Amino acid sequence: MGNENYIQNPELQNEQMKDENEAFNSFINVMVQIVEKYGKTVLQELDCAA
Repeated sequence: MGNENYIQNPELQNEQMKDENEAFNSFINVMVQIVEKYGKTVLQELDCAA
């Protein structure tokens, strides 16, 4: 992961950082929901398989 889309303008750079942070936070929230929903079941299945 490089800075292929690096922007020189500080205002645009700040806006891009906000967009990236929002996308990352949305991704993390979805992952947390998945773990909360399926995590216990997956761990139980792994225990049975071991």
